Amino acid sequence: MGEDERCRIIEQLKPALALASNGRAKLTDLTEGSHIIEDVGLASLDLLELRFELESRWRMQISDEQAIGLRTIGDIVDVVARSTHPRDQ
Repeated sequence: MGEDERCRIIEQLKPALALASNGRAKLTDLTEGSHIIEDVGLASLDLLELRFELESRWRMQISDEQAIGLRTIGDIVDVVARSTHPRDQ
């Protein structure tokens, strides 16, 4: 998966982050290295809603193990990329 595709996923991710955080998410300067809690500003309870949003938007299932591993925006991009391009991983 190319850099353009990863950037596209980040842009598509912004509404999901906003919904999961009830609009509290800091979405400016969002990079793959941004930490979901520390940098983006989601609370730990928001992570459950984020998981629902990701599964719904990308029509995928996120295992408990994958959900626990979501710490950065890059982690989310990786999970989405694997679900949309499984043979590329």
